[in-house]
Amino acid sequence: MPKLYVAINDLLVYGSAITRPTGIQRVAAGLSAALAARHGATHVVVSDAGMREVTPPTSERRSIAARVAEPALWLLARAPRRVQERIRTVARALLGHLARQRGGELILPREGDWVAVIGAPWIAPGMVRAIEIAKETHKVNVALLVHDLLPATSPQWFADAQGESAKRDIETLIRCADAVFAVSGEVVGELQERYQRPTTLLMPADPELQSADQRQEPDTHGERERIILCVGTLHPRKNLVALVMIWERWCAEVLASGERIDTVPRLVLAGRRHPQDGELFRVLRKSLHASARIQLIHDADDGALASLYRRSRFVVMPSLAEGWGLPIREALLAGRPSIATDAVPAAAGSPYVSVVPAGDDLALEAAIKSWWIGSEPERLSKAITERFQPRNWSEVADEFYQALNVSQVSR
Repeated sequence: MPKLYVAINDLLVYGSAITRPTGIQRVAAGLSAALAARHGATHVVVSDAGMREVTPPTSERRSIAARVAEPALWLLARAPRRVQERIRTVARALLGHLARQRGGELILPREGDWVAVIGAPWIAPGMVRAIEIAKETHKVNVALLVHDLLPATSPQWFADAQGESAKRDIETLIRCADAVFAVSGEVVGELQERYQRPTTLLMPADPELQSADQRQEPDTHGERERIILCVGTLHPRKNLVALVMIWERWCAEVLASGERIDTVPRLVLAGRRHPQDGELFRVLRKSLHASARIQLIHDADDGALASLYRRSRFVVMPSLAEGWGLPIREALLAGRPSIATDAVPAAAGSPYVSVVPAGDDLALEAAIKSWWIGSEPERLSKAITERFQPRNWSEVADEFYQALNVSQVSR
């Protein structure tokens, strides 16, 4: 019977640099663990010298390694964009090299075995070429999970070195993969239209965050204050500038009416800095009032993030482009509804999400204000508590594995 190997070079690179997982990292870690537990998959690091079994990074080990890396990333975020890109490129190359050196005894896969690539392979330079070599040398099958095609479909935001590398790597894997999966119907359609690849829909599980009951709140304004929360890296496609402008107008309206500015809800933006976040900070600096009601948190771990979700009345996701939209599902697990744009696949068809057109900032503003002054968030929170059934990683792993068996039979 064919064996299943899951290549996790990228998880090792991520685990050496950050404590707060990205959406893609969270999906890859959850699915790879479930595949190992339910279907005997072996985690491997892949290099041009072959495959070696490796232990995935735990949250504890990740935080120890990242404790050194994250202060450096914090300083790097203040450097010019070109400097950031150069240093990040060198760092990825170094961490990718170190990842390829890890592992135990060399594994010799047999013809017909599967190697699954389910994360962000462009984060680990050399990983994609190593997958190609394994396919050519050992005649293994490659299974690919595509999270988004944004470097190809939205090049205006991905013209840097990492964006170009991501586009090149994902297109290489799309060409050589024997089975292709995607996290949303939108990405399935893009793969079929752009690359003529039959693709299986594999929706991610709903990510459970570690309890924050006994953790310190990363906020100095008191636990009783209800907030509006937005979660995600400070990338331009997240459209956070629109939120700043909405809050600036809101504050000006309140002050003009003679009310205190603290009647405007506090907006918390929880996400890591990004080399392209300069415009967001320029707009914040120019805002006369909004910055008094907007709080940025760059280092929230799972516990702190879970606490922020619970403190929120609702979540807002104003993105212009997304592959999936994990914060929508994280919010549901915390019993919170969301306002999102129609560029967020995870919001489509959900009875617990109010969807507005992407880029329509006036519609977004109207929805946020309507929810804040009304009782819709509480009504939906009650409905979520009573009816929402989360999807778990066991289900996702079973669907993935069954699709591989079908693919093997049909070959």
